[in-house]
Amino acid sequence: MPQDSTLNTLNLTMLPFNEQTCAYHNELFLADNFDEPHGNIHLSNNPQILTFISSPYPFKIECALTLLCLEGYMRVSLNLTEYRLQRNGIQIVTPGSIGQCLEISPDCRMALIAFAHIGNLPEGNPQSALIVRKFLIDNTILQVSDREMDEMIDIYHRMRQQISQPEEPFTREILNGYIQISYYNICQLMSPYVEQQDTRHVSRKKQIFDQFTLLLKQHYTQERSIGFYADKLCITPKYLSQVIHDISGHHASEWIRDYVILEAKALLKCGKYNVQQVSDLLNFANQSFFGSYFKKAVGCSPSAYQNS
Repeated sequence: MPQDSTLNTLNLTMLPFNEQTCAYHNELFLADNFDEPHGNIHLSNNPQILTFISSPYPFKIECALTLLCLEGYMRVSLNLTEYRLQRNGIQIVTPGSIGQCLEISPDCRMALIAFAHIGNLPEGNPQSALIVRKFLIDNTILQVSDREMDEMIDIYHRMRQQISQPEEPFTREILNGYIQISYYNICQLMSPYVEQQDTRHVSRKKQIFDQFTLLLKQHYTQERSIGFYADKLCITPKYLSQVIHDISGHHASEWIRDYVILEAKALLKCGKYNVQQVSDLLNFANQSFFGSYFKKAVGCSPSAYQNS
């Protein structure tokens, strides 16, 4: 069953386009409210943006987002966890996340960088990719200094300036250069928060991890068995679980459970489905089995969670 039919989706083409935004070939989208008069910067004054920040239901986010906050704050629910992005905060949202805007302060000044897919981001360096993955397991917001935020905003402005000019033969390469600088800047800022480890031999394990997460995003509503994913990768379930634990700190079974429960929570709270329908959408044998699975992971029944 296509997952896109169950939740509201948010992709690059749906983001509001106006004088505050610019885009490059539906691949890269930039937006900010820096130039608004101080008394008119409240983002909810923009009817195009109001659609997203006032929705009572979460969105399945199908693009990669980086939010840079200079002033004020924004409260968001991301994968059913509430975060507060405030001054000098950088929030990173990966595709497949389930998000909802809860509140934006009247004085919030921020910039948004959105990528149609994470293929735009460089991952040729195994150590940098590992740092990002490990940081994002338990964090989505990176708090930085004034100087570090100024550097990120400077790169943002350079990208905007490049997009606003007539396209030249190497525009894409220049933009990719700025994206790489921004990416490695973030890796550098994340590195003190991530326990350093030996990354010799990490490339093969990282490849397995990447293949596993890709398969998981495609099949988690139908397949909850480690054996299914191990078979797809031509390795044993025990080895798969160990590799995933080495890379992420969590076993494969925990990743599968968390994906299923996250989707279940979002479906229960989105206002469209009852417990039986959610059980069917997630391909459980029956509502009773779904209830036991959910309660073991969450600590309460699906109906209790839906009514809480």
